[in-house]
Amino acid sequence: MYVCIGFFVLALTLGVLSGCSGTGVLNALNRADHYQTAKGIAYGPHERQRLDIYRPRESANACVIVFVYGGSWDSGAKQQYGFVAAALARRGYTVVVPDYRLYPEVTHPTFVADVAKAVASEPVQQLIADKTLVMMGHSAGAMIAGLISYDVKYLQAVGLNPDIIAAYVSLAGPHDYFLPTQNPRWANIFGDDEAEQVAALTVNHIRATNPPTLILHGASDETVTPKSAVSLEQKLKTAGVSVTRKTYPEVTHVKILAAMGRPLGFLAPTLDDVDEFLQMRCNGASVGSHAH
Repeated sequence: MYVCIGFFVLALTLGVLSGCSGTGVLNALNRADHYQTAKGIAYGPHERQRLDIYRPRESANACVIVFVYGGSWDSGAKQQYGFVAAALARRGYTVVVPDYRLYPEVTHPTFVADVAKAVASEPVQQLIADKTLVMMGHSAGAMIAGLISYDVKYLQAVGLNPDIIAAYVSLAGPHDYFLPTQNPRWANIFGDDEAEQVAALTVNHIRATNPPTLILHGASDETVTPKSAVSLEQKLKTAGVSVTRKTYPEVTHVKILAAMGRPLGFLAPTLDDVDEFLQMRCNGASVGSHAH
């Protein structure tokens, strides 16, 4: 029996890592549809400008998390990440997962502007009317969420005060040591203007009023170098911003996110660390029902 379970978990992990039906299996195992209370809400006219909302079934805390998925800015869909939202909803969080337009239809910074527009949409603003807003993202989504959290122009462009963001969580985010000139494909997405490329780096938007930040990264991440996380932490500390960084041994770029879903929590303590970080940053609320 235990051998069968081991093989199942291994197969599921490989499925997630290969981008096949793994996320669909994780969504089912984590009962994503049980927590999804709204699907495909429009925040703009484009078919990619839609968002899903997940709510806890028990007592909610005072945080709303906008989770931005990755996919190298040219792939991904909100329905693939229900397992992440469900995991957070079990801990008492309301979670918004927006789609956004992708390359080659759009280039930087349009996808960042899309997520900012989602944050400014009436459904999300209603959710955070009496709650605290947290931006969170994985990989390319961590960069998008980071720019919205740190670069004031994105929220100001949609009529919001940048200070509405109470915390930012980065999972395997490319914040430094990433210049589009180093890769022709990236140059197509981010353009050949060096000033714009530099402006796309999260580390170049550090100010003392940045929100408290949690940086989680895998030591075995070969997609986004762990030194990017170290650089962001150092710059935030220099600016006097509250920051926590954790690096997980033998954890890769995708495992750090897959670990949030049942039964892959053994891969990394991602969910516990996110929950712990946010507990004291949600208007002092007691966070997390820890329902099973």
